[in-house]
Amino acid sequence: MKTQSADLNGEAIANALSLHWGIDGVSLAYVPLGFGSHHWVANEPYGRKWFVTVDDLEADPAGRTDTESYDNLSNAFRTSEALRDRAGLTWVIGPTPTRTGDPIVRLTNRFTLAVFAYLDVEPTEFGEFCILADRDEAMRLIGAVHNFTSSVPLDALRRDTLNIPKRAGLHEALSTLDLDCDSGPYAARSQAYLRENADLVLRKLERFDRLVRLATDDPRNWVVTHGEPHAGNVIRTRTGDLVVVDWDTVAYAPRERDLWMMVNDANPDWSAYRDITGVSSLSQAALEAYRLHWDLMEIAIYVSWLRQRHGQTEEMKIAWSSLQQYVKS
Repeated sequence: MKTQSADLNGEAIANALSLHWGIDGVSLAYVPLGFGSHHWVANEPYGRKWFVTVDDLEADPAGRTDTESYDNLSNAFRTSEALRDRAGLTWVIGPTPTRTGDPIVRLTNRFTLAVFAYLDVEPTEFGEFCILADRDEAMRLIGAVHNFTSSVPLDALRRDTLNIPKRAGLHEALSTLDLDCDSGPYAARSQAYLRENADLVLRKLERFDRLVRLATDDPRNWVVTHGEPHAGNVIRTRTGDLVVVDWDTVAYAPRERDLWMMVNDANPDWSAYRDITGVSSLSQAALEAYRLHWDLMEIAIYVSWLRQRHGQTEEMKIAWSSLQQYVKS
């Protein structure tokens, strides 16, 4: 997150690092990064660094209970550990286990804590790959993950259903567009924008619903997927290695869940993935379904945020800008 939560206490984080990981005497520096988790760099007195991530269980967009959200995150990270340790995919950057082997701990009833090796990486942002060679290498890395599906325990792994978190709230917003909304500085303008574009959003939802059945009809070909292998999560270190981070969205799903971010009209070539997996074809319906799913998921989340009480924060500024982007994409 760009803004540090007032509910998070640096002393509590430092104490948890000492208790669960044996990392003592750290100084913490908040990192305004991403749009979901809270991040710090933890500096040990003798120079070693760690990347610390705190997730808010109450902010789970899928609406899971705190316990369900905790279990889902823990299982996702255990999957990344299996890919790294069992399959030998060393570029999978999973969490550093605690003294008792757990990938995360509860910092409080509401927040979880995970620790990662600190990486010195080149600056990067969410979105498409600027360099085609990086895109091809990313497809090979993701293809290797898919190839090693049999190395991962699947019983506890989430099965993707293409559910749109907060969809009910989006439908409610679309059905009450004549009402005034004064929940914050972006409320009235987002309400007006949604009113102007309601038909476009409804058409996206209708098209998506038709595609979902085609995209998920044959689970025999499903694989372990990362979920968000964009240029912000497939990153190059200063030593030149490409690594994959942010494994919290792992799920068992059609391979197109990963590939839609890399294969599109502008860059249709997916031979790098085909060569490493031997897959001869992709489902165009699944690619489009996952592309629409992303757009609608973002729209539903941002509408929810902007209808709630909010202030003039960097997150709300991004939410308002992103809502317009995804409605028209």
